[in-house]
Amino acid sequence: MRTSLNNIKTIDDYLLGYMPTADKLLFEANIILNDDLESDIAHQRLTHETIRQYGRQKIKAEIISAQQKLAAAPQHRDFMQRIVNLFKKH
Repeated sequence: MRTSLNNIKTIDDYLLGYMPTADKLLFEANIILNDDLESDIAHQRLTHETIRQYGRQKIKAEIISAQQKLAAAPQHRDFMQRIVNLFKKH
């Protein structure tokens, strides 16, 4: 298990650009020699992208929720109208 965690950390460092140049060169040579490592990197890259997309969806949902609350509140009606006017086509 510990080896797997170390591999995940090493791949993360590589994908996120945290690896020193000399270590990066050795790691890239290891990728060429090890098909399993190449596959692990592809899976971890996909995991990173999935997490990024999930984060974007969560932020978008929070923005929509805040917009709906503002739109529903009578005291913010003028503010909302000004925002709508900013995006109207002339």
